[in-house]
Amino acid sequence: MTEPARIRSGYVAIAGSANSGKSALINALSCRNITPSYNYKGTTRVPISCIYSTESDQVCFIDTPPLNYYEDEQLFSSVDIICLTLNSTGLSTELESPLLRSFISRNREHPIIFVPTFIDYFPAELHGAFTNQISMSVNYQEIVPVCAPCGQGITRLREVILKYLPERGKLFPDACTSLHSERFLVSEQIRISLFRVLPSEIAAATAVQIEEFSIRDEKRYVRANLHVARHSNKGVVIGRRGAMLQNIADIASKGASRLIERPLYLDLWVKVRESWPENHDDLIEFGYVF
Repeated sequence: MTEPARIRSGYVAIAGSANSGKSALINALSCRNITPSYNYKGTTRVPISCIYSTESDQVCFIDTPPLNYYEDEQLFSSVDIICLTLNSTGLSTELESPLLRSFISRNREHPIIFVPTFIDYFPAELHGAFTNQISMSVNYQEIVPVCAPCGQGITRLREVILKYLPERGKLFPDACTSLHSERFLVSEQIRISLFRVLPSEIAAATAVQIEEFSIRDEKRYVRANLHVARHSNKGVVIGRRGAMLQNIADIASKGASRLIERPLYLDLWVKVRESWPENHDDLIEFGYVF
């Protein structure tokens, strides 16, 4: 029996504090817009995976919630590499954070690649200063500054990640793009659309709950409820004569159709679940805590 070809493959966790650019980074690394990326703290509520595959390598990137909100020690202990994002606009504060230093100390058994983000805020001649500042503050394997939205440093970061991954057989079929179900990925596309058109505070306080996920006339039919945290938010989400809700549905449908590679019809309903972000039972029901 022929032994499977060995390639560079493994699991890479993207970790960091709130608004450090984790979600934008995983979208750039995987070349897929899977995880919601927006300048609002705590946009990522649960770990989200995306698989990047070529003929010679395969990486499962895992976007994680901010370290100052939630840390899954079991997840971090099971990955091959950790990419630790550091917002370069507040680098000194991040490096002095007891939370960050404690995280590094607990995960010394893994290669940690430090990734200063938002380097586009500074001229190129200052980028080396970020590397020097990090190298004098913490132990590290590699430091790769990036600007995820513009793609700067992304190819270099992939090369560095692959250098530290073990050689093994492929972990997933070539067509596999995520460890999550299509149902989950579609719900995340709906969440992405909320942040694109609604005020940030309302988008962050709107939960997505899919009620039906079926096939009708060779199309994926999705019926989903948008649970707002206040009665006053319901009118904003619906908009005048339903215009805002239709805009959300159009954006989410296009993104989800591209992601699952199938035509999709999205039926959205808005419901009120008062103060759900403060209710532990609601968080469990919506899948935001385990």
